Amino acid sequence: MVSDEPKKKRTERAYVEEARRASSVIPDGDLIAHENPDFLLYADGRTIGLEVTELCLESPRADGAKLAKVADRAKKDYNALVPNEPVEVSASFARRIQELRLGVLVAGLVDFVRAHNCENRCFNWNEDDLPEGYCYIAIHSVQEHLAQWRTTMAFDTTLAPKELVGARIAEKLSRLQQYRNAVPENWLLLVNDRFLGAGEVYVRDDHARQWEFAFDFNKVLLFLRDPGGTGEVIEIRRALGASQLAPD
Repeated sequence: MVSDEPKKKRTERAYVEEARRASSVIPDGDLIAHENPDFLLYADGRTIGLEVTELCLESPRADGAKLAKVADRAKKDYNALVPNEPVEVSASFARRIQELRLGVLVAGLVDFVRAHNCENRCFNWNEDDLPEGYCYIAIHSVQEHLAQWRTTMAFDTTLAPKELVGARIAEKLSRLQQYRNAVPENWLLLVNDRFLGAGEVYVRDDHARQWEFAFDFNKVLLFLRDPGGTGEVIEIRRALGASQLAPD
């Protein structure tokens, strides 16, 4: 049962479902949890192995745990007040937040989210009346298991270089034979969650459409995920002359 899956697996499943709502390139069909690859997709009379991975910078992601205390406490307090309205929240702190107590940051975020939990949009300091200590807050309705709250310092979003995407493809390519032991046809889904908080990167769609990589996956897809699960899916181009060891 999907409800009995570990949180990581449920999040990966939700990414796949969001990606195929955003694009018809991922066909409809039964999505069965698996390991190596993450899922088996039964569609159009064939079985597709689907490996799912996120793009992020690991070191800043770990450092962000220090800021997560605000997000964790705010989410807990919000759920106690509004338990049936799950939302995904991404908030950026303004400069000099060290002058503010943790309780002030938590209460301000909770009150703001509760007041705006149905608006499904992004709020900026120069356009909206944000609580003290914040310069940006995004609030979007989501399924309960995707109701993550994230906080980060302002101005630390990194434009994703081609090398980061290539490294992630290469990492998964090294495991491709394991995936083929389960099923001959395998796709890789890269998820660029653009509001991931600490360690997040941002892939420009115009750049991604021009990039080419050598790989032996049948398809490599890049899901540019916006808040709330919308976004677009780009099929990554295979470098001219790169091998493809299994048929499309």
